[in-house]
Amino acid sequence: MVMAQFDYIDFDREIWDAELEDFVPSTVYDMHVHMWSEAHAPEGGDPTSGLRFESDYADLSRWAEQLYPGREVHYLVLGTPVPGLDVSGHNDWLASQMAADPASAVNMLVTPDMSADYVADQVNKHNFLGLKPYRTFASDPAEARIRDFLPEHLIELAHDMGLAITMHLSKRIGPADPENQEDLERYTRQYPRAQWILAHCARAFSAFMMEGAIEFLCGLPNIWYDTSAVNDMYTHFLLMEHEDRRRVMFGSDNIVAGCARGKYVTYGHAWEYFAGHGDLPHCNPTPTLVIYEQLRQERQVADMLDLTPDEIEDHFSRNAQRFLSMMREGRSS
Repeated sequence: MVMAQFDYIDFDREIWDAELEDFVPSTVYDMHVHMWSEAHAPEGGDPTSGLRFESDYADLSRWAEQLYPGREVHYLVLGTPVPGLDVSGHNDWLASQMAADPASAVNMLVTPDMSADYVADQVNKHNFLGLKPYRTFASDPAEARIRDFLPEHLIELAHDMGLAITMHLSKRIGPADPENQEDLERYTRQYPRAQWILAHCARAFSAFMMEGAIEFLCGLPNIWYDTSAVNDMYTHFLLMEHEDRRRVMFGSDNIVAGCARGKYVTYGHAWEYFAGHGDLPHCNPTPTLVIYEQLRQERQVADMLDLTPDEIEDHFSRNAQRFLSMMREGRSS
C-alpha cells in the first residue's frame, strides 16, 4: 500500500499534540498537493524517481486524517511532472479522482508544446481551476524564464478564461531574480484576469531571496501565494509582515515533500533536504515530518506577529475559499 513507503510515528503525534493541535483550525484548504499514478509513467523511465510515488485522492485523505486529526481538509491538486509521462491521461485521471470532492480543485498540468485551443478544450472538459506549468519541461530548468515553460499564448489564455496559474519560479535566486521580476511585472499587468499563485512563498526557500523580493512582490496585482515546503521562518515572517495576509494560503507539497522525514535547511545562498542525524547523544535526534516543521514555523510567526484567530483561519481556509469562489464565479460570468 502506498502509505507503507512513508510512516507516521509516535514522535510525530507528540509534536502535533504539544505544538500544533491548538494552532491548526478545524478546516484546512491545502493549496499545493500532488498526485501520481504509475499508469501514466513513461516507458523506460526511472522507477526509483522520488516523483513516482503512487498517491490518489484516498491516499491524500488518509494522510490528512493522520496529519491533521479531526480536521476537514480540501485541496488544490497539481499533477506530477515526471519526464515523458502521459500528460493527457494524467490530467484525465486527476480530474476523475477529484470529482468526489467538489470543494477541492485541480490545476491542469501543461507543457510548453501545448496549443491554446487544446488547453482551452481540456479546461472546459474537466472544469480545471487553472494551469500548472513546470520548469522541469524547460531546456534549462535551473535558469529558465517563465516563458520557457509557460509560453505567453497560455498566459493570454489564462487571462481570456479567467484561470489560476500556480507558478514555481526558476532561477537560482527565485523571486529576487531581475528577469523573473521583469516577467511578473509585465504578465500580471498585461493579463490581469490571470491569477498567479506563487508556490513555495514565491520560491523563497531561503529568506535572502524574500528579502530581495518582498517590496517588489507587494506592488504586483493578481498575485497570491502558497506556503508549501518552506522551512525558513524568516521567509514566512517577511511574507506575513509585509504582504496582504488575505493573499497568503496554506500549502503542504504533500505527499512526497511534505511527508518526508526531516527538514529543508538553509545556509549561505543554498537550501537542501536534511534527513537528520542517526545518533546525537546530547538530545533526541528523531526528526519529524517536513510539513510539521513548516507548521511549527508558521505557528511561531503567528505568535511573533500576534495574528488573531480570524487571521489564522483566513490563512488555513478562508483565503483559499474566497480565492476558489472568485475563480469559479469569474468562469461562470
